[in-house]
Amino acid sequence: MIRINSITLLSVILFLFSALAGTAQDLIPTTRVSKGKLIAPELNEVSGVIASDANPGSFWMHNDSGDKARIFLVDSSANLLQIVNLEGVIAIDMEEIGKFKRDGKNYLVLGDIGDNRGLRKDIRLYILEEPVWEQGGKKENLIKSSQIQTIILNHDGRARDAEAFFIDPLDNRFFLISKREFKSIVYSADIFQDVEKHILKPLITLPFTFVTAADISPSGDAILIKNLTNIYYWNRALNESIQHSLSKPYKRLAYQQEPQGEAITFDNSGKTFFTVSERPFGLDSYLYQYNFSKPQN
Repeated sequence: MIRINSITLLSVILFLFSALAGTAQDLIPTTRVSKGKLIAPELNEVSGVIASDANPGSFWMHNDSGDKARIFLVDSSANLLQIVNLEGVIAIDMEEIGKFKRDGKNYLVLGDIGDNRGLRKDIRLYILEEPVWEQGGKKENLIKSSQIQTIILNHDGRARDAEAFFIDPLDNRFFLISKREFKSIVYSADIFQDVEKHILKPLITLPFTFVTAADISPSGDAILIKNLTNIYYWNRALNESIQHSLSKPYKRLAYQQEPQGEAITFDNSGKTFFTVSERPFGLDSYLYQYNFSKPQN
């Protein structure tokens, strides 16, 4: 009985967010392929995913709040390859994972940015050089605390819940998107400034809410932002700022709703993208690949 009521409640929530999407912009057709079911018990509440640069064809994932400070390397068939633990990191509410390149090296950024109750004064990013996994390598790895950089972010003294960010590959600037306002807000910060705390500056308000994930293509020419019911897409012109790109009308991608889809990433080509869902009420979680029916750039 409880299970039926829970699923009914989820259906109502999805319906309400479909209504909040408003009038549809141009709908871009896509095709969806299931790459595999996440069967590893450790992957019980996936909240973030990013395509791996150091391990082509694989993905880094992490769980939502309640898990340890760790990330998971998963192959393109949704098989768990390796668990990477982060020494000295206390996980509060991990909600997103991103990446950037600097000085010829690949880095991951794990975002402890969630704040469901609106109580956190600061949020944190954890930066580490991306681990390289070799076929047949060990199933568990540890990143020492000395190899992890902590970035402290602040909304100028205000609490904000967020589950999505991306890093512009053109200049490594950080963009975070709030979740719970009636219209989500995009914030920005230079996380490489040598300061104790980085103030997130509001840039633009988006015409939708409850954002759960975002990504930018490896070349920086396309942006994806998703909530529970929709995926929104922007092309980015040459030399165009992120703020200007997101101020243009979005296009909506054809998307088959997942039970609680909170993760999205472009692949390394930027021509296709992947989504992953949590496992609400014991439902199965899959790695889905979406292909555009027509080239977008």
